[in-house]
Amino acid sequence: MANTLVTSTWVTKETAAGYVNNLVFAANLTKQYNDSFQVSGAHMGDTINVRLPQRFVATHGQALQLQNIFDQTTPITLNDQINVGFAFSSAQQSTSVDDVRSRYVKPAAMTLANAADVSAYATLFPNVYSSVGTPGTTPSSTLTYLQAGGKLDDLAVNGKRYATLDVAAAFTIANSATTLFNPTGEITKIFKEGLMGSNQLNINEWRKSQSTQTRTTGTFTASTPLVNGATQTGSTININGWASGATTLKRGDKFVVAGVFSVNPVNYTSTGRLQQFVITADTADAVGVTATLPISPSIITSGQLQTVSNSPASGAVVTVLGATSAAGGTLATTVSPQSLVYTKDFGVLASADLVMPEGGANGSRIADPEWGISIRWVRQYQIGTDQNDSRFDILIGPAVLQARCAVVVEG
Repeated sequence: MANTLVTSTWVTKETAAGYVNNLVFAANLTKQYNDSFQVSGAHMGDTINVRLPQRFVATHGQALQLQNIFDQTTPITLNDQINVGFAFSSAQQSTSVDDVRSRYVKPAAMTLANAADVSAYATLFPNVYSSVGTPGTTPSSTLTYLQAGGKLDDLAVNGKRYATLDVAAAFTIANSATTLFNPTGEITKIFKEGLMGSNQLNINEWRKSQSTQTRTTGTFTASTPLVNGATQTGSTININGWASGATTLKRGDKFVVAGVFSVNPVNYTSTGRLQQFVITADTADAVGVTATLPISPSIITSGQLQTVSNSPASGAVVTVLGATSAAGGTLATTVSPQSLVYTKDFGVLASADLVMPEGGANGSRIADPEWGISIRWVRQYQIGTDQNDSRFDILIGPAVLQARCAVVVEG
């Protein structure tokens, strides 16, 4: 068998393979490698655009009814350059391939993958408006995860479904599932790995991850929040009834409005279930008891981009997730781990080629459109210390594609 030499190309390829294999959450996102930077190299802050699927409304009858084309794109900023740096001497460089793999390549790949996972998770989860469970309570019922699948069904989400759970949630649901009537192989997997098996509870693949994030809910004292004004549409909603000077809602807080239902985005009929909204920026009561909340999804009551059955009625009751009640309830600051059930169409992890170095440094770069990743390795010899300073770099940009394709499992 031919010898494998420790070359910069070999090291970069090995690291890229290890990086991909160590991704957990981001492994199941859409990957977008942008080859327009192959020659010039990308820089922090460069932006690319990803096209979103078209949405149409079916019409009945023989008459042709042309409808507008909405060419929606999502801008993705390559805003996170991540690197792992280290140095090794000429003597260390002379070690075997296996030593290089175990000492440098594997740890670097694992560290890069973990950092990319954390970056993607932290960027994406606050944008999800559908949720199940209760903040501050680790879900122990299989019904919670079935309800998550039901929310995806309501919003016509197709494709393979993935669950990325925080450690406590993963162990809790695995323990609950051991009492169910399961195939022997799945019970064995739960027993040995402490994790749900594949294709259980309408979820195709289960993973636990230390890259999941927590959020802290807002807070208010006794309040009865109500919609302030009729026929409101768009990405904000006016609500009054808050405890004056004692209300702060946080990005990621969710609420429903009485009488406002979600709609199936394919047939545009009401699901009969209240639409959940997520607050997209921290907000406090601005004037007395009134607050204008920035929300997602936008309130759109008709057309190809319709999101809800109707505009909220003035005076409609608003119920915040985690509040003790809708009327006269309170919301206490609560830390809630955020697990996710999602499909690949939920988000994207974009990557591009970084600029190759000058000034006497040498290196290599590996880019793979199928993996959706570009990794650069750069080395530079320091004659004064007989050290080779080395670094692996990736430039990524996580972004939400379709928020309806994910559900938060509160913990």
